[in-house]
Amino acid sequence: MKILYKKEKGVSPVIATILMVAITVVLASAVYLMVSGYIGSSPSKPVALGVSPTTTSNATQFLITSGNISVSSSTPLIITISPTSGAPTTVTLNSVKTPNNPNSPSGTTTGYIVVIYSVTGKNYLAAGDTISIGYGTAGTSGSASPIPPGTTVTFTYNGNVIYKYTA
Repeated sequence: MKILYKKEKGVSPVIATILMVAITVVLASAVYLMVSGYIGSSPSKPVALGVSPTTTSNATQFLITSGNISVSSSTPLIITISPTSGAPTTVTLNSVKTPNNPNSPSGTTTGYIVVIYSVTGKNYLAAGDTISIGYGTAGTSGSASPIPPGTTVTFTYNGNVIYKYTA
């Protein structure tokens, strides 16, 4: 009787160990990339506000018609008022109150008076809220006037210009 045996060859233990380590490294790096946000994260969508400007006898008002933004010290709304001559005025809104006077001049100083009228009363600007910008003297609410012609008002949020208006 003849003994027949089949000689089976397999992968040597050294090569098998190297392959398993390589597969583990590849899987670990893929998990690290997903967790750290390099794979699968969607880009942040741009912020947009619908704004409708109107001029009254003592201010230029900007009614928020759509959209909303959260206003805090880490994400302020920056309003830059650039007249045709002279230095621009920058107002940083860190919160929304009803009403909020972040840049009202003190005493008899004359300058831009910014008032936020918030319908929501929260820490964000939303539809129905109004940003009123007038030029006048502090403490004399009736003596303010709308921003002069040629003045540009720019709203910046998170480093992006979200609205620009020229009177």
